[in-house]
Order: sequence, then structure tokens, then C-alpha cells
Amino acid sequence: MSSLRSLLLLATLLAKFKFVTNASSVPWPAIPSPAVYSTPPDAPFIEPISVVQGLTSDSSENLSSPMVFNTINDTYTLDYGRAVAGKPRFAITSVTDFAQIEVRYTESYVGLENPQGDGPFAFANALAATFRVETFNVTQIGELNGYFIQGSQRWQSIRLIRGSGLTIERAGFVSTIDETPIDSTAGYFASSNSTYTDIWNLGPRTEHLCCFPPGSQSSTWEISEKGAYIRGQKPASTAHISNMQNYSLSFETMIDFGGTGWRLDTEIDAIQATGPIFVLTSEYPEGSFANIDRNLVPPNTLVLGRGWSLQNQTSLPGFLLDKFPLNINVTEKEWHTIKSLSHGDDTYTILLDGQEIANFNISSYGVGNYNPYIPGGASKSFAFGPWQDQAAWIRNVDVTLSTGETIYSNSMTSPDVLIEYGVQANEEYICSDAGKRDRYSWLGDRLISSRVTMVSTAEEEFVWGPAEQALSRQTTAGQVPINTLFSPIDTESILIRTANVDPLIVDYSFDFIQVIYDYWLRSGNDTFIQQYWSQIVSINSYAISRSLDPETQLYGAPQGPFGIPLSGEKGQALGPANTVSLILGLERLADMADYLGYVSSAMAYRKQAILTREAVDRHLWNSTGGFYASTIGASGYDMMDIAQVLLGKIGTDERRGAYTDKLAALRVPAGYMNGTRFGDTPQVANPYYLSFLLEGLAKENQTELSQELLDNTWGPMVRRDVNYTGAYWEYVSPDGKYPGLDLFTANSHYWGSYPTVFLTEYVLGIRPTGKAYSDFLFSPLAGFKTEWVQGRVPTPAGLVFAAWGYNAQGKVVMEITIPAELRCTIIPPFEGQFSFNEQVTQNQSITVVGEQKVTITEE
Repeated sequence: MSSLRSLLLLATLLAKFKFVTNASSVPWPAIPSPAVYSTPPDAPFIEPISVVQGLTSDSSENLSSPMVFNTINDTYTLDYGRAVAGKPRFAITSVTDFAQIEVRYTESYVGLENPQGDGPFAFANALAATFRVETFNVTQIGELNGYFIQGSQRWQSIRLIRGSGLTIERAGFVSTIDETPIDSTAGYFASSNSTYTDIWNLGPRTEHLCCFPPGSQSSTWEISEKGAYIRGQKPASTAHISNMQNYSLSFETMIDFGGTGWRLDTEIDAIQATGPIFVLTSEYPEGSFANIDRNLVPPNTLVLGRGWSLQNQTSLPGFLLDKFPLNINVTEKEWHTIKSLSHGDDTYTILLDGQEIANFNISSYGVGNYNPYIPGGASKSFAFGPWQDQAAWIRNVDVTLSTGETIYSNSMTSPDVLIEYGVQANEEYICSDAGKRDRYSWLGDRLISSRVTMVSTAEEEFVWGPAEQALSRQTTAGQVPINTLFSPIDTESILIRTANVDPLIVDYSFDFIQVIYDYWLRSGNDTFIQQYWSQIVSINSYAISRSLDPETQLYGAPQGPFGIPLSGEKGQALGPANTVSLILGLERLADMADYLGYVSSAMAYRKQAILTREAVDRHLWNSTGGFYASTIGASGYDMMDIAQVLLGKIGTDERRGAYTDKLAALRVPAGYMNGTRFGDTPQVANPYYLSFLLEGLAKENQTELSQELLDNTWGPMVRRDVNYTGAYWEYVSPDGKYPGLDLFTANSHYWGSYPTVFLTEYVLGIRPTGKAYSDFLFSPLAGFKTEWVQGRVPTPAGLVFAAWGYNAQGKVVMEITIPAELRCTIIPPFEGQFSFNEQVTQNQSITVVGEQKVTITEE
């Protein structure tokens, strides 16, 4: 999946560096060159490493025997050893008449013991399965293929729920992700402590699970002359009309099996879900799935829900409000007309084929109101999507106001429907936060993961691609989408889909500027920043206007929808965490402006950054407590405040030192706590926040604290237990024993992946100081406890090979091979004399220019 540029670069590098290290003279083994790998022409079929009869986490290496199902509830457990992704496929070699199988998917094993697997994930309609349980009818021998992409799972179970005489010879996934082996990536890191090798490897593997080339993530709807054929999934919404008052939505639907579903007054692509959910079930004719949850979705019933789905999942609350039994049979394979009236006062009326089947006031149920912890979503519309294991056609959709005016009409037979509802296959290089639940392209979370891409796979398209996607969806006001769907969207949808989550995290705009800067610094891609410069400036102008408090010069609390402030009181200045994002965004913008020759602009950006830096010290430093407060006059702080102060080098060394001491009170076995996420959500250690802290500690040369944090937070992710996925986790439980929010947690989540960068740039010690690594450091953290480390770092000029470790005399040895035209400053992780290519020097550092190989030994 590498770009042509990456492939040509790799070929050049392999030809250039055929020799690397003489393992006999140094404490580390030879540094390998990237292994040659050719991407297969067809998507590979991924098979499990273990198939065991029964529901069990036990493993078996006997894969030669087929899976034989003769009795209802016969079950097999499949373990892939790591997270995989793709469309399920089963090779059926025998079946008596017909059978049904229930297939569950999960990243951590415990999900197989849950009726819903580790789902459902009604967070985004994101070109993958919402549900983690699928039911299949088996009627003939041959290949049986699933329709939906299952985005990330290590474990799979197959259970017979109807029929007998079923034999499955093989089962697995037709992969929809990059399967390039880790040893073929341009970047590389290894340590005598294999835990650190394994942690680094989580980075490229998580990229493979979360970053997708064009066309790899297929549409979840099918369009034909019959209308839109929609299988059970999170309802997908239109943005072509929004915020209707006192209106009716009418459409025709033909249930293929199970039922049909829709929503009214639901937030468009937002982090909020308040409108009603409707699932209309069929009569469940003979042959319907045997595992239908008839308590949740009884036959011939209109089921009413609210929130994210009919079922709750941690911080995605779902509410089953009511069930309206019908006195008629809802027949499958026949067209029915549904009319839903939203009266504008929380009252709704539903009619089926002209007969009223429900009338209610949604507020009377007392749950699922607007969530003040997660603002966003002022624009609402309607959406379509049936429940699990259901499928239906939708056609002839009309929205009519109470005045009789029809304001929307769609036959649902045009291919444009896929773009309107955000369900067409991706046309761009995209990166999501996670392989399964969090399949949104989050703007600010790329601040960490984009650097992981650059130091590991060097697949630049997965940095500039998502950036171009965001910039293509910028509004004239300067907003870029804080998060966005993978699917292409039309011009009519850009304003609403971009603006709808903007109030939630305005500081992500400053983080995005840093993403662009970090990419430019490592790639040297001047063309990119020149092409998009006016848009980048517009992002900053918009974000400053939305967040900078003119009275304090700090990041303020912008007002969210419905008059709800996003943090604190309206207009109240916030603490260091958001303010440092603003400062660093301005400073990075100034550096790029200088390079492009916009000197006066660069001066203005730096002036504001200086004013805000001074304001943090003036307004937020609590001299009595020895900390930077979370808000002006506050008596508290949190871990993210500490992380950002260190990262931004705010204040004096003494103040940062005193602030760092406050970490001890926040310590837990899995790192440090930052409080609860939303209200009553269980506490977790958050690798995203802790990534900022890890970098901040490294910048402060706090080696012991940073190594301890690395071990405690990310060490659990590489334990070879039932939770292992080979990818980074979204959260960690405070005791470090399991993923943080149980089944809700994405165990292939790119946002907390900084250790891959940390190990390359601070433990190995190779980090850029000039554009395209024209100047870079070889400066390992002093006192990091390991016998040796080695690695290779991709640069536009070629691979840097580097290593350091302790020789037989206990002295540090360093070695680096520098590509031509690059200049390296070497700062040994010790004080005192050292030999440079066998010549002793008193200097604390030396600067060398490639192309050459340099060895340094502590005297």
C-alpha cells in the first residue's frame, strides 16, 4: 500500500546501505535493512492460528481438522493471535438442507462471552459493521461471504443455532488492511529488552489497522432501481436539510428480513444522540434467524429507543424507551408506507400504511436528554438504518412541513445517495482513530499518530492524505472538521458536517497546524505548505477568534450549542492544557511563515505566542501550591495540564520542576489519572493524554519518570494474554490489568501511540531539528535502562542507521550511519571524555556531515 515515492525511496536505500554494523565489535546485533516485500495483487485471506471446539481462550495448533456442527449450540473459537480486519469468509463443505450460524467478533477474548460480542458500536457510520454479531443462513456448499467489514478483531466464535450436518473447512477474513510485515517497514527499532521492541512494533501495526488507501473501505449501502438496500447498522443521516420544525417524514420500505429502522431529529455526525430511534420488526416468518432477541425486538412491534442505540455501552448510552405492539402482521418482501410526524414539542406520531401505531412525548420517558459533558451537534436531521441482522429497502423519501410545503424529496435510486448519506466507499487516503468503534478521522488526535507514521512506515500518504481530506472540507469561515466521515461528501454537506462538532474541541485546530508542521519538518514537502498556506492561515484565524480570551490572552471557553459553555463559565479562561496547544500552533505557524518569506506574519504569530506564554505565568501560576492552575484562581490542576506545561516549556525550570513533583499524587499502577472522562464514566489511564506527558518528561530529561511511564501504561499492551492485539489500546484500567473501559475500549487505537516516536526520537535518540532532517540529533536519553538499542529512521535523504549500548567494560558505545547531505549533532548520554572514530575529544557534543559512519565510545 506504499506510494510509488515510498517504494522508490526504499529501493534506493537498500542499494545504498548493504553493510550496517559489525556485530562482533559492538554490544548489539547487526541492524537489519528492510526486508523485501511485494504487496499481493489480491487481498490476502487471513486465517486463525488456533481453532478450538467450544467457547474457550485455550489455544490449539491443530488447524487441519474441519469444524463440524451437528448439534445446536456447537461452537468453535478462532484465535488470530493479533487483531485482523476484513470481510469474513467461510468455506462450506457440507450442509444438511440448511443451517444458521451466529458469528461473534471481539478484540479482547471476554467479548465472546457477551451476547453482543464487543459491540455494538453506534458511534459512527464508518464503512464497517456496527454490530459485532452476525447471523448467516447456510444453504449450499462453497464460499459464504460476509457483506460488512469487521474493523478489528483477534477473536471469533462460530455457533450453530439452527440445522445440522454443517462442516466448515476454513474460516477467516479477506483482509481490507495493509498486511505488510513489520520487518519490511522503512523504520525499525529493537532493544535488548524485548518489551520495548514490542511496544515500538505496536505503531506500524496500529497504522495498518487504522489507515486505509482509496477504495479499500467499501460502501455499506447498495443502490438500485428498487431504492437503497440497507443492512443493519447505525442509521446514516443526510445533511441536505436540517433542524426542521413541525414536519413529517414519509418513505416506503420493504423489509427483506427482520425489520427496518430510522431516526428523527438526530445530530448529524456529532458526538451527541438525542432524537428517537425507531425499529419496526416484521412478523418473523418461518426461517427467520433463530437467535433474534425477541425480548428486545419482538415481532410485529415498533420499538422506540433513544441515545446511541437500543443498548447501552459505557460512554455511548443507549435507552430502550418503549415497545408498541401492532395488531397487524408486518409482512416481509412487501412495500409498506411509513409516516413519522415530529410536532416540534417532543411529541411524535407514527403511521404504518395509514394506520396510527404510536403517539408519544419523548421527554416523558425522562432519559436521553442533551448531555452537557459532550457539547456539539446543533444541526439535526433524519437517518436510516435497521437493527442487527435486519435488512430493508428504502425509497421515495419526502419531508413535508405542517404548512404542506415539501422541502425534501428523494427516490433513493441515484448513486448520489451514497455521498449524501456518507456511506460511499472512501476515495482518499484516510486514517481513523481506531479499527473498530472509533472509526472517525479525528483532526487533533493525528498530532501523535502522524509522527508515528513518519518514523515507522514512512507512508507519507497517510499524513498528507487525511490532511488534504480535512482541508477539502474547510468552510469559508476557516473551520476544518474536528472529526469527519471516511465517505466523500458533497458541497451541500460540508458546512453542516464540518461545523457540527466544532464547538467541542476548537484547540484541535491548533493541533492540526502542528500536524502540518511536523509533517513538513520530517518530509521537507515545501509544495504542501505552499499549496495550502492560505487555508492554514485561515484555520488559525478562525480558531483564534473562537478561543483566545482578549482580556487574559489565554485560551477561553467558547460557548457551545444551546448556550452551554464547553468548560467552566462562559468566557472563562482555561488552564494550560488548551492554552499550550494555542501557543505551539502559533509558534509552528510562525516557523512555516518564516520559511515561506511571510516575515511580518511570522512576527505577529510569535508576538501572540509570547503574550500567551507570559499570561500563563501571570494568571495561572499558584506560587503557594507550586502548580499551574486549571483556571484562573482555581486551586486544582490535572495531569494534562502538567503534560502540556512540560511539552511547551512553559515558565522556568524551577516552576516546571515543582509542577512535575505534583505527578506523584496522580499516580496509579497504569500511569497517571486525569479524572473521569464524562461524568460517571469509570476512571481510566488515557494513553492519549499520557503520550503528551511522556514527550514532556522526555523534553525535561526526566528519564526515570518517562521510562516508568512507558513500562506502566504501554507495557500491558504487549503482554501475550487474551487482551493482546498487537496494536495500541485506547484506554488502560488504572491497575494496568486490562483495557480501560472494558468492551467499549478500542484495542487498535492510534491516538495514544507516541511510544513508537519516543523510542525512536528519545531512546534511540534520532530526532530532526531542521527541515527534512537536514539537521538532526543523535541524543539518547541519559540513564535509560537497557543494555542496547538499535534502529533505522527514514528520512528523505535515506535511512539513518543508529545504535548505542554498553560494551564489556560498561562504557557507552554509539554508532551511526549518516546519509549524504545530512548534518548530525551527536550528544552522548554521559558526561566526560569520549573517543570519536578512535580520537579522544573533550567536547560535550560533535557535529558530523554524511555520508559516513561514526563510532563514539565513552572513555
